[in-house]
Amino acid sequence: MTNCNKMTIITIYFYIIFVISVILIAINPVDGAIEQRGPIIDISAGEHTILNGENCPGFYYSTSTGTYYESLELNFSKNGFIDAGNATYTSKIVYGSTAFFGKKYKVFEDGLITENLVSYGSRDLQRGNDYDLGNGYKLVLQGVNNDSALIELQKNSVPVTAKSLEEGSKFNFNATINGTKYTILEGTLDRVLDSKDPIVSLTSVNQYSTEPIEINIGDQYGNFEVTEATDEKIELKNRVPIQMSPGDYVTILKDLIDFRVADSVYRACSYNMTKEVIKSYQIKGTSLTVNRSDSSPDSCVWTADSFGMLYYDLENNFSTERLELNLNTEDKWIPKGGLVYESSPVKVPYKNPEMRNYGENAFDGGYSVLGWDGEKYAYLGDDQGLINVLMDDDNGRSLYSGEEWNLGEGYTLKVDGIESDKVHLTVLRNNVAVYSSIISPGKSADLGTHTLLYNKTVNGIEVPLFSVYVDNVLEGNGTSGVSLKYPLHFSESPLEIKVGDMFGALTVVETSPEIRLENENSLNFGSDLEVTEEIHLGSFEKKTGENLNVTFFPFMNKVENVDSVLPTVTKWSIPVMSVEEYLIGN
Repeated sequence: MTNCNKMTIITIYFYIIFVISVILIAINPVDGAIEQRGPIIDISAGEHTILNGENCPGFYYSTSTGTYYESLELNFSKNGFIDAGNATYTSKIVYGSTAFFGKKYKVFEDGLITENLVSYGSRDLQRGNDYDLGNGYKLVLQGVNNDSALIELQKNSVPVTAKSLEEGSKFNFNATINGTKYTILEGTLDRVLDSKDPIVSLTSVNQYSTEPIEINIGDQYGNFEVTEATDEKIELKNRVPIQMSPGDYVTILKDLIDFRVADSVYRACSYNMTKEVIKSYQIKGTSLTVNRSDSSPDSCVWTADSFGMLYYDLENNFSTERLELNLNTEDKWIPKGGLVYESSPVKVPYKNPEMRNYGENAFDGGYSVLGWDGEKYAYLGDDQGLINVLMDDDNGRSLYSGEEWNLGEGYTLKVDGIESDKVHLTVLRNNVAVYSSIISPGKSADLGTHTLLYNKTVNGIEVPLFSVYVDNVLEGNGTSGVSLKYPLHFSESPLEIKVGDMFGALTVVETSPEIRLENENSLNFGSDLEVTEEIHLGSFEKKTGENLNVTFFPFMNKVENVDSVLPTVTKWSIPVMSVEEYLIGN
């Protein structure tokens, strides 16, 4: 029996959470980027950690075979410190394939790799709808005859080569790159439709970029340097020490991995800086494998440590969500109650010291944080629902007379006037004033001597909907304003969660003291089981001898513009490549 739910509770203060940034890395987060956080790891002196495609969502990983190529090995000589040469990124080469910085590649020759743009995809080809291969190359259907087709490879609309193919035959097309011929497209001519408007269906399509990357020993990628490029692997090591101190934002591998360290301790939360033309992502958690051939039940558990899309509080070091899978002996389905999603609220204090004197019900001295589908919410209580936490930070900002601060959900804060040490602040909702107050910092305020507080009743509960600490009045050169900090803003639109409600395949069975969902009926597990509205569970099987191993992994789909991902197809074609196949490959 493989028991995947043995979890180690880390009690020391040296942790790090990482994320893979696939394309674009910058010092500050990119607007619209999607966060991909990995496991929490110990970065204290003497620790040794290996990150790879099984536990890192941004490394290449095939969700149909479990294949991965990349790994990052970190050795810490001191707390948060890696000596030069003690961080190693390795990309192994298997049967002419590899992965490099989160993408799948074909190896043309030692040190020369090209991106695998499409892995085992499908594509229809018809006259006037050519297959653009990039860099001036395209595949053109010249004609069909019964069950055969004439397909031509062109560059800049000039014929390169043409092939007459029979239905069911395999094909490949080569291009000359730097004086050498390489395969840039291969697949199978699956079907031919000989009609007035002929169409052919291509399957098992592998397309390779015509712009390969040359990798030589000594090449530098940020602070890493290539130390080996053979027919077995590509290896990079850090050429300078890596230091991670509280409050730091550290790029480990340029264009791949970032670390963000907490302000007060050696913990960090990293986020994805990815921003592509194709804005479609499948972000997975750690893969866990069970042996379904023995006579013992199996279980798998994922928390924020093993599934980075679940909510995690970096500064306070806690998570609330948990996904559990329990399987009976040799069954090929999930029994009733075998799939569980639960989230337990955790009370956190207000950052604003004056708000700690706020004494209303669920918000007395602080509020209860609860993760739901990976997002941060405030828990209102049994059958009262959740409200999104739109803003809660300790960052300061200045707001000047006549200026408005966008708070989200149609709310803004405006300085209507300043007189001596008094400031007139107005909270607006869709440009209509809903609350005004005059604050004299250090003397008088809605709460204490500095805090503006706007309350609103939500589901019968008084909620401190918006509060902010007015630090002082700013005056000078004809311009006046105020210095603000500790903004806290809750949504006024609750998410209703009641016993009996269904989310995805699960039903709410408990709302207090925690929210718990279970499956009420047996479920078949496969490549995509919708657990909740956002969380999915994927799986694939591998048989070795008499053993049948099943690998499970949770994932979330983040798709911003799927229309730009998939090529146009006809209704009769075998399904076009999935987002996963296009972006992750097989």
